[in-house]
Amino acid sequence: RVQASGLGVVTTLIAVAMPVFSMLPLGLSLLLLPRAAAYVHNARLAVRSPTSARSAASVTPTRLPSSPTMDAENDFGLALGQKYGPTSPAHPQEKPWTNTLTQEDVQIVKAASNDLRDPLISDMANEEIYVNKDTIHILKHHGSYMQQNRDLKKKAEREKSYQFMLRLKVPCGEVPAALFRELDDLSNKYGQGDLRATTRQAFQLHGVLKGDLKKVISTIANVGSHTYGGCGDINRNVMVPAVHFPNNPAYVYAQKYSKAIADLFKPMSNAFNEIWLDGEKAATVEYWQKDIEEFNLDEVRNYDNGNGIITGHPVEPIYGRTYLPKKFKIAFTVPGDNSVDLYINDIGCVVVMEPDGVTLKGFNIVVGGGMGRTHRKESTFARAADHLGFVKKDDFFEAMKAIIATQRDHGNREVRASARLKYLVHTLGIDKFRSLVEKYHGKPFEPWVPLPEWKYLDWMGWHEQGDGKL
Repeated sequence: RVQASGLGVVTTLIAVAMPVFSMLPLGLSLLLLPRAAAYVHNARLAVRSPTSARSAASVTPTRLPSSPTMDAENDFGLALGQKYGPTSPAHPQEKPWTNTLTQEDVQIVKAASNDLRDPLISDMANEEIYVNKDTIHILKHHGSYMQQNRDLKKKAEREKSYQFMLRLKVPCGEVPAALFRELDDLSNKYGQGDLRATTRQAFQLHGVLKGDLKKVISTIANVGSHTYGGCGDINRNVMVPAVHFPNNPAYVYAQKYSKAIADLFKPMSNAFNEIWLDGEKAATVEYWQKDIEEFNLDEVRNYDNGNGIITGHPVEPIYGRTYLPKKFKIAFTVPGDNSVDLYINDIGCVVVMEPDGVTLKGFNIVVGGGMGRTHRKESTFARAADHLGFVKKDDFFEAMKAIIATQRDHGNREVRASARLKYLVHTLGIDKFRSLVEKYHGKPFEPWVPLPEWKYLDWMGWHEQGDGKL
């Protein structure tokens, strides 16, 4: 147990590591260890009673049809004005699936969602304590999962225990003191009294009732963070080593570019602000924006190299109407430091410095990793990423956009269990996959820059930051 002084929370850390605290000029930053399967529990792990004054009587959620009976083009085709996407790839590629005749149910739900609005808007307006099947998928993109109290044994009681988990999106796992304090207060007032650290350097807040979702989400947004993209078929939280070395240029670049990529691949739909903030902008700009202003990411996002990266969709230039086939995970690190488990990510980026140790040269990139599999389903498997190659810093954002576009157009949308990037890389082989990405990128990748041997560093304990602080 560790008492976080002044923040009023008693936490229990379970697993291999605890967050590393780094004092910054404006307060406390929390760098969460990436491999920690740690749950940070409040000593008062409260379980809501079904008879709570804030719980209403419930009926079992309506079971919606698994697939609407409309023609395929209307179900999941391109949006008006959209030129490229899974049913019309910018660069055709032979593979076992086509995505044109059929797609799995979640793709159809996303296609009908009006850019992640429906049926979430109508479900949030009713008096039920749950949301329906299709809304569950859309709500994930807003950072929330619907859950039940699994400690309750009786089905009738579980059906009255619907509650929601919120997952923040915090690039680098950096959580300023003001945000942590707000999360602590929210978890006590609207949640079950705990915060849980995730394996991707973020926080989850559990036990929020449907009627409180808007208050909690808007409060998080107004303090300079958000939940948008914490879950769903889009780029998730971007990871870096859980250390703060302000005088080590390689680590500084890893953090800076991870924040840039988090912003570059965020959803552009205004649905989040419309639903949770009444259409207004958040009161506070995301705290990481000050570190990435130099990149002009709105221009980078919309830049069209003419090779099919930009979809033509009026709202989502990179993702298009149905976003990605499934979740997408990216990590950054420096040579030798494998604390992020680089090879289990969809994309892993390694900072490569010039010989002077100060100037950024570019990035080595790996693709196609992932640990997930379905029990007794041999077509699913864990996989270590392959070396895609090296890109210079000036080409980096376009190369990353090209990889995303390749997965957008060619990832398996027919079988959800096989939708991750690793299955596309495995199916094509790294050489064919590289050639396909190069068509979107418009130029070849350079050879992989040799690196020193990897070491797993858990960064537990106290470490010199290089600036006289620990």
